[in-house]
Amino acid sequence: MIIMLRSRKLLYTREEPTKDAKLIIIYCEGKKREKQYFNYFSEISSKIRLEVEAPSQHDNTSPNGLYKKAVGHIIDTSNPKYEKDDEVWFVIDTDEWGRQIEELRANCLIQENWSVAQSNPCFEVWLFYHLFPFESFDKMKTPKGWKQYLNGKLVGGFDSKKHSILIKTAIENAKSKFDETMDIGSTEIFKLAESFYPFVEDKIEEALRKIEVEIPNVETQKVIEELRKGINVEGFSFDELERK
Repeated sequence: MIIMLRSRKLLYTREEPTKDAKLIIIYCEGKKREKQYFNYFSEISSKIRLEVEAPSQHDNTSPNGLYKKAVGHIIDTSNPKYEKDDEVWFVIDTDEWGRQIEELRANCLIQENWSVAQSNPCFEVWLFYHLFPFESFDKMKTPKGWKQYLNGKLVGGFDSKKHSILIKTAIENAKSKFDETMDIGSTEIFKLAESFYPFVEDKIEEALRKIEVEIPNVETQKVIEELRKGINVEGFSFDELERK
Protein backbone atom coordinates (compact mmCIF):
# COMPACT_ATOMS: atom_id res chain seq x y z
CA MET A 1 0.00 0.00 0.00
CA ILE A 2 1.36 3.42 -0.98
CA ILE A 3 0.60 6.13 1.54
CA MET A 4 0.19 9.44 -0.29
CA LEU A 5 1.17 12.37 1.91
CA ARG A 6 1.46 15.99 0.86
CA SER A 7 4.08 17.52 3.15
CA ARG A 8 6.32 19.92 1.19
CA LYS A 9 8.88 21.07 3.77
CA LEU A 10 12.12 21.83 1.92
CA LEU A 11 15.24 19.95 2.90
CA TYR A 12 17.63 22.46 1.38
CA THR A 13 18.04 26.18 1.07
CA ARG A 14 19.39 26.93 -2.38
CA GLU A 15 22.78 28.63 -2.43
CA GLU A 16 24.18 30.28 -5.54
CA PRO A 17 27.85 29.36 -6.10
CA THR A 18 30.24 32.12 -5.10
CA LYS A 19 32.77 33.62 -7.47
CA ASP A 20 35.49 31.45 -5.89
CA ALA A 21 33.45 28.23 -5.92
CA LYS A 22 35.21 25.13 -7.24
CA LEU A 23 33.99 24.26 -10.73
CA ILE A 24 33.45 20.67 -11.87
CA ILE A 25 32.39 20.22 -15.50
CA ILE A 26 30.90 16.83 -16.33
CA TYR A 27 30.74 15.59 -19.92
CA CYS A 28 28.45 12.60 -20.35
CA GLU A 29 27.23 10.50 -23.25
CA GLY A 30 23.70 10.14 -21.86
CA LYS A 31 21.25 12.85 -22.86
CA LYS A 32 18.96 12.76 -19.81
CA ARG A 33 19.66 10.38 -16.92
CA GLU A 34 23.12 11.65 -15.96
CA LYS A 35 22.11 15.30 -16.15
CA GLN A 36 19.07 14.71 -13.95
CA TYR A 37 21.20 12.92 -11.39
CA PHE A 38 24.05 15.42 -11.06
CA ASN A 39 21.69 18.41 -11.14
CA TYR A 40 20.28 17.19 -7.83
CA PHE A 41 23.50 18.38 -6.16
CA SER A 42 23.68 21.80 -7.81
CA GLU A 43 23.12 24.83 -5.60
CA ILE A 44 23.21 22.85 -2.37
CA SER A 45 26.47 24.53 -1.40
CA SER A 46 27.88 27.90 -2.43
CA LYS A 47 31.37 26.34 -2.48
CA ILE A 48 30.81 24.10 -5.49
CA ARG A 49 29.51 24.60 -9.03
CA LEU A 50 28.52 21.51 -10.98
CA GLU A 51 27.97 21.95 -14.70
CA VAL A 52 26.70 19.00 -16.72
CA GLU A 53 27.37 19.05 -20.46
CA ALA A 54 24.77 16.63 -21.79
CA PRO A 55 24.90 15.97 -25.54
CA SER A 56 22.47 17.40 -28.01
CA GLN A 57 20.76 15.23 -30.61
CA HIS A 58 23.55 15.30 -33.20
CA ASP A 59 26.60 15.38 -30.91
CA ASN A 60 29.32 12.77 -31.17
CA THR A 61 28.95 10.92 -27.83
CA SER A 62 31.92 8.59 -28.27
CA PRO A 63 34.82 9.02 -25.80
CA ASN A 64 36.82 10.79 -28.50
CA GLY A 65 33.84 12.97 -29.37
CA LEU A 66 33.35 14.03 -25.75
CA TYR A 67 37.03 14.85 -25.40
CA LYS A 68 37.05 17.00 -28.52
CA LYS A 69 33.96 18.80 -27.25
CA ALA A 70 35.66 19.55 -23.93
CA VAL A 71 38.82 20.79 -25.64
CA GLY A 72 36.72 23.07 -27.81
CA HIS A 73 34.84 24.47 -24.81
CA ILE A 74 37.78 24.87 -22.44
CA ILE A 75 41.18 24.79 -24.13
CA ASP A 76 40.60 26.28 -27.58
CA THR A 77 38.52 29.14 -26.23
CA SER A 78 40.66 29.72 -23.12
CA ASN A 79 37.45 29.62 -21.10
CA PRO A 80 37.83 32.38 -18.48
CA LYS A 81 35.60 30.68 -15.89
CA TYR A 82 37.80 27.55 -15.83
CA GLU A 83 40.70 27.82 -13.38
CA LYS A 84 43.70 25.65 -12.54
CA ASP A 85 42.12 23.86 -9.57
CA ASP A 86 38.82 23.12 -11.34
CA GLU A 87 38.03 19.65 -12.66
CA VAL A 88 36.73 18.04 -15.84
CA TRP A 89 35.13 14.59 -15.75
CA PHE A 90 33.97 12.27 -18.52
CA VAL A 91 31.13 9.97 -17.46
CA ILE A 92 31.05 7.10 -19.94
CA ASP A 93 29.59 3.64 -20.35
CA THR A 94 31.74 0.71 -21.43
CA ASP A 95 29.60 -0.20 -24.47
CA GLU A 96 31.63 -1.15 -27.54
CA TRP A 97 34.10 1.71 -27.33
CA GLY A 98 37.18 -0.49 -27.01
CA ARG A 99 40.43 1.45 -27.54
CA GLN A 100 38.63 4.79 -27.46
CA ILE A 101 38.32 4.51 -23.68
CA GLU A 102 42.06 4.03 -23.30
CA GLU A 103 42.69 6.90 -25.70
CA LEU A 104 40.42 9.11 -23.60
CA ARG A 105 42.32 8.15 -20.44
CA ALA A 106 45.63 8.92 -22.14
CA ASN A 107 44.36 12.31 -23.32
CA CYS A 108 43.15 13.16 -19.83
CA LEU A 109 46.64 12.54 -18.48
CA ILE A 110 47.85 15.39 -20.69
CA GLN A 111 45.44 17.82 -19.06
CA GLU A 112 45.49 18.86 -15.42
CA ASN A 113 42.55 17.58 -13.31
CA TRP A 114 40.81 15.83 -16.21
CA SER A 115 39.49 12.37 -15.33
CA VAL A 116 37.37 9.47 -16.58
CA ALA A 117 34.50 7.88 -14.65
CA GLN A 118 33.66 4.67 -16.50
CA SER A 119 30.84 2.27 -15.62
CA ASN A 120 30.55 -1.31 -16.81
CA PRO A 121 28.27 -1.68 -18.58
CA CYS A 122 26.35 1.57 -17.92
CA PHE A 123 25.46 4.47 -15.60
CA GLU A 124 22.68 2.42 -13.98
CA VAL A 125 25.36 0.48 -12.09
CA TRP A 126 26.07 3.63 -10.09
CA LEU A 127 22.38 4.26 -9.48
CA PHE A 128 21.97 0.67 -8.26
CA TYR A 129 24.53 1.19 -5.49
CA HIS A 130 22.49 3.96 -3.87
CA LEU A 131 20.12 1.32 -2.54
CA PHE A 132 21.76 -2.07 -2.92
CA PRO A 133 25.14 -3.60 -2.07
CA PHE A 134 27.23 -5.89 -4.26
CA GLU A 135 25.54 -8.85 -5.90
CA SER A 136 26.54 -11.33 -8.57
CA PHE A 137 26.14 -9.59 -11.92
CA ASP A 138 27.22 -12.44 -14.17
CA LYS A 139 23.99 -12.30 -16.17
CA MET A 140 23.85 -8.50 -16.38
CA LYS A 141 26.17 -7.70 -19.28
CA THR A 142 24.18 -5.15 -21.33
CA PRO A 143 22.86 -1.64 -20.57
CA LYS A 144 19.34 -2.77 -21.49
CA GLY A 145 19.59 -5.67 -19.08
CA TRP A 146 20.81 -3.40 -16.28
CA LYS A 147 18.00 -0.92 -16.79
CA GLN A 148 15.43 -3.69 -16.67
CA TYR A 149 17.15 -5.19 -13.63
CA LEU A 150 17.15 -1.90 -11.72
CA ASN A 151 13.49 -1.26 -12.54
CA GLY A 152 12.69 -4.76 -11.34
CA LYS A 153 14.56 -4.27 -8.07
CA LEU A 154 13.13 -0.81 -7.35
CA VAL A 155 9.43 -0.12 -7.81
CA GLY A 156 9.01 2.77 -10.24
CA GLY A 157 12.71 2.82 -11.06
CA PHE A 158 15.41 5.17 -9.78
CA ASP A 159 14.09 8.67 -9.11
CA SER A 160 16.90 11.25 -9.26
CA LYS A 161 14.77 13.74 -7.32
CA LYS A 162 14.60 11.40 -4.32
CA HIS A 163 17.13 8.59 -4.31
CA SER A 164 20.18 10.77 -5.05
CA ILE A 165 20.30 11.82 -1.40
CA LEU A 166 21.75 8.36 -0.66
CA ILE A 167 25.00 9.23 -2.45
CA LYS A 168 27.16 8.32 0.56
CA THR A 169 25.76 4.78 0.50
CA ALA A 170 26.48 4.63 -3.24
CA ILE A 171 30.11 5.66 -2.70
CA GLU A 172 30.61 2.97 -0.07
CA ASN A 173 28.93 0.22 -2.11
CA ALA A 174 30.69 1.13 -5.36
CA LYS A 175 34.12 1.25 -3.69
CA SER A 176 33.60 -2.17 -2.11
CA LYS A 177 32.92 -3.71 -5.53
CA PHE A 178 35.40 -1.71 -7.60
CA ASP A 179 37.96 -3.61 -9.63
CA GLU A 180 40.67 -1.94 -11.71
CA THR A 181 39.88 -4.39 -14.52
CA MET A 182 36.42 -2.77 -14.73
CA ASP A 183 34.50 -6.03 -14.69
CA ILE A 184 30.69 -6.11 -14.78
CA GLY A 185 29.25 -4.11 -11.90
CA SER A 186 32.28 -1.84 -11.50
CA THR A 187 31.95 1.93 -11.71
CA GLU A 188 34.41 4.77 -11.20
CA ILE A 189 31.71 7.34 -10.58
CA PHE A 190 32.41 7.09 -6.85
CA LYS A 191 35.67 8.91 -7.61
CA LEU A 192 33.74 11.79 -9.16
CA ALA A 193 31.28 11.73 -6.26
CA GLU A 194 34.15 11.90 -3.76
CA SER A 195 35.43 15.03 -5.50
CA PHE A 196 32.25 17.03 -4.79
CA TYR A 197 30.59 15.22 -1.88
CA PRO A 198 32.72 16.98 0.79
CA PHE A 199 31.22 20.28 -0.38
CA VAL A 200 27.63 19.09 0.09
CA GLU A 201 28.08 16.52 2.86
CA ASP A 202 26.89 18.75 5.69
CA LYS A 203 23.69 19.63 3.82
CA ILE A 204 23.02 16.01 2.86
CA GLU A 205 23.57 14.77 6.42
CA GLU A 206 21.35 17.53 7.78
CA ALA A 207 18.62 16.53 5.34
CA LEU A 208 18.86 12.89 6.41
CA ARG A 209 18.59 13.95 10.05
CA LYS A 210 15.44 15.86 9.20
CA ILE A 211 14.00 12.67 7.77
CA GLU A 212 14.83 10.81 10.96
CA VAL A 213 13.21 13.54 13.08
CA GLU A 214 10.08 13.39 10.95
CA ILE A 215 9.91 9.63 11.44
CA PRO A 216 10.29 8.82 15.19
CA ASN A 217 12.25 5.64 15.95
CA VAL A 218 12.99 4.93 12.28
CA GLU A 219 16.65 4.91 11.23
CA THR A 220 18.06 5.62 7.81
CA GLN A 221 18.23 1.91 6.93
CA LYS A 222 14.46 1.69 7.37
CA VAL A 223 14.07 4.67 5.06
CA ILE A 224 16.18 2.87 2.46
CA GLU A 225 14.04 -0.26 2.76
CA GLU A 226 10.87 1.76 2.18
CA LEU A 227 12.43 3.51 -0.80
CA ARG A 228 13.26 0.12 -2.32
CA LYS A 229 9.62 -0.91 -2.06
CA GLY A 230 8.30 2.37 -3.42
CA ILE A 231 6.38 2.92 -0.18
CA ASN A 232 6.29 6.21 1.68
CA VAL A 233 6.91 5.87 5.40
CA GLU A 234 3.85 6.75 7.45
CA GLY A 235 4.10 10.34 8.65
CA PHE A 236 6.50 11.46 5.96
CA SER A 237 6.35 11.99 2.22
CA PHE A 238 9.45 11.41 0.15
CA ASP A 239 8.12 14.18 -2.08
CA GLU A 240 9.98 16.38 0.41
CA LEU A 241 13.20 15.26 -1.21
CA GLU A 242 12.26 16.85 -4.52
CA ARG A 243 14.34 19.85 -5.48
CA LYS A 244 12.26 22.97 -6.09
